[in-house]
Order: sequence, then structure tokens, then C-alpha cells
Amino acid sequence: MVHWATYFANDWKQEIPTRIHSSAISLDGSPEWHPDFARWLTSDRKPRPHNDQQRLRTTKVMRRLRRVAVREYEVLYRILVLGERLEETTLWLNARAERNNIPFPPHRPSGPHYTHKDTLALMIAGIDFARESW
Repeated sequence: MVHWATYFANDWKQEIPTRIHSSAISLDGSPEWHPDFARWLTSDRKPRPHNDQQRLRTTKVMRRLRRVAVREYEVLYRILVLGERLEETTLWLNARAERNNIPFPPHRPSGPHYTHKDTLALMIAGIDFARESW
């Protein structure tokens, strides 16, 4: 799992744009999107060399994961891209569940919504999906 997590993290981090706005103002007076961010939003990609094709493939896999398994996607994004530790992601998941009034699962009537094992299981499931889909 560590091998694949590192592999996907390296590709995925490079694909996410680092700037949202350029220093220009658009015709309607709002800040203009940076070209990299606009391309990322619309997925309007030009042909790229092999390494860029691999990175784009990883991005497509992660977008597919986001459509079919949102929680796994969130966990992978927070750990692989943002560099959070498993414990921090578990705290974030629990805070999110509490804020959104998500009911406890039937097998766990009280306590935290997510344990470290739950977060690890979500990460493993996300990596497995990405590996199988890549």
C-alpha cells in the first residue's frame, strides 16, 4: 500500500494547480482565473508527454474515485495531497460527522464516528480502487 500511496501522491500533487487567480481582472471586474486553474476546472487538456499522460491518468482515476466513493476520496486527498497524518484525518472526519449530524452506525451506538482503524480502512479501500482503476 505504501508503494501505491507514494506513487499516486507524487502524480496527484503535480496535477493540482497551485494558483487560482492570475493578477489580471476579467471583463466582468472579477479576478481572472489562472490558466492552469481554468484548464483544471474544465479538464481541457492538450496532448502531453508520457509523464504528463501518466499524471493525467492518475487524476482521472482520482476523479472517478470521487464520484463513486466520496469518503475514500476525501481521506486520500487529505493524506496524500495535503500531507495530513492519519490521526488528523480521523479528527477531521469525526468533526465533519458531528457538524453534519450524521447518525452513528448501528454497530456503534456511541463514541466517535470514525476510529483510526476506520480511517485506515478508508485509505486502503481508496488506494485499492485507484490501483485497480489505473
